[in-house]
Amino acid sequence: MFSPRIETKRLILRRYKESDIDAIYEIITDERLSTYIKFPKLSKDEEFECIKEWIKEADNSKYEKWVIERKKDGIVVGNIDVNSVAKKHNYCNVGYAIRFDYWGNGYASEALEAVTNHLLEESGYYLVECSCNELNKQSSRVMEKAGFKKDGYIANRRLNKDGTYSGVEYYSKCKEIKSNIN
Repeated sequence: MFSPRIETKRLILRRYKESDIDAIYEIITDERLSTYIKFPKLSKDEEFECIKEWIKEADNSKYEKWVIERKKDGIVVGNIDVNSVAKKHNYCNVGYAIRFDYWGNGYASEALEAVTNHLLEESGYYLVECSCNELNKQSSRVMEKAGFKKDGYIANRRLNKDGTYSGVEYYSKCKEIKSNIN
């Protein structure tokens, strides 16, 4: 089953529901978040159609998607998704976004660690990767806290809102492979 419900100490990671539209729309339209992540310019109706499509295709899509919800009060604080798959090389790329008012609470790293464990242990990927704008130090810390290691850096890959370019930092986490070599 793609995008199964995952629970952590404080979070429930679950499939999208139509009632998530307001929280998700708040994320993609928040200018504070789009400093480092370029969200598509969608109307609320267009975003709602996307969510309805994700719900409809959840069992057949290779791109797993979860809403990040707090256990204690059911508030949707973000989302986390597999956004690309390299099937030939058995790895995927994961992206996440947390509503700005909930930054600094460890929700992103808690969700990233749980999803990564699912992808490596249950979905059978060998490696999960993430990347971020070099200026997004918060995201770098999230990945490191979730057990990712920095693999590299490529200069001038992301266009910033002010017209300048920034580099991209790449991180990954691999499945532990047991060796038969003594």
